[in-house]
Amino acid sequence: MKTLKRFLDTNSSNPELHRLVFKAGGVAFSEFKERPYDFYAANTGAVSGMIYYEDTVRFAKKNLVLIMDALNRFENECGLIPDKPTDDKTQFYNWLAWFAWESMAGELLSYLEN
Repeated sequence: MKTLKRFLDTNSSNPELHRLVFKAGGVAFSEFKERPYDFYAANTGAVSGMIYYEDTVRFAKKNLVLIMDALNRFENECGLIPDKPTDDKTQFYNWLAWFAWESMAGELLSYLEN
């Protein structure tokens, strides 16, 4: 049986960040499991904990080191991400929170499909 704990313990590339961002997202694992594509993208409004700047900025600031490490690893493996919103701090923190969610959601989706 596929569980969030098993994903975090055995399949996640970044269990500490993924545990934190899944909790912050406010999505029940059972819901994610039933409709993973509904929750993949953080900017759709389906991820209740990733809608408001108040929530995303707080999450990104609190977990900045973990998120930046994940972003650096991603860019080292895949290349630089163009068009990061770096001119506005609020937008940048919001984008970092969404990056953290979507990188976790992509791995969780792969885990559920395999």
